[in-house]
Amino acid sequence: MRERSKDLRVRRTIASIRKAFYELVLEGNYSDISITDLTDRAGINRKTFYLHYSGLDDLVAEIEEEIVSDILEKIGDEAEKLNMAGCIANFYQYMEDCNEIQQKLLCDDHYSFFYDAVTDTVLRSKQFTKFFEMTQYPSIVRSYTVAITCIYRNWLKDKKKIPFDTLVSQTCQLIEHGYSGVVKK
Repeated sequence: MRERSKDLRVRRTIASIRKAFYELVLEGNYSDISITDLTDRAGINRKTFYLHYSGLDDLVAEIEEEIVSDILEKIGDEAEKLNMAGCIANFYQYMEDCNEIQQKLLCDDHYSFFYDAVTDTVLRSKQFTKFFEMTQYPSIVRSYTVAITCIYRNWLKDKKKIPFDTLVSQTCQLIEHGYSGVVKK
């Protein structure tokens, strides 16, 4: 995490930049956000923005770091125990607890770069290292774990038509037992 000044003016400026960025995220796609739009909305000039960030990507990287930290706090213990079901349940609960901005950043196709960066960092963390070290082909296992988020994202796109508990249990069955774990009997 970045060290930030305790100066009240700096904290207010950062908060203003963040608020403006979040509003712009909710209104559109990342490719449509400009520094000018951001600074106008935040009520600051470009020079002030560049005192705190080297660019928009720097701001995004800071937000990614925070979300990674939150995700690892929520699921890290389960990952260290190699408890896939616990990871899934806690991750899905984290996603449900996210605010509208976080969900858009993690689930909207226009922000897939954000999701990819967060996922890569989470899966490279020490908490997840065991999952991959124990396998002959870590890249295949990594793809398998990425599918967990794809399932959640599709559930959102489908307007949450199935109950949350069913989503969690079916995903756990699928991930832990493959297709045979979810076939109707």
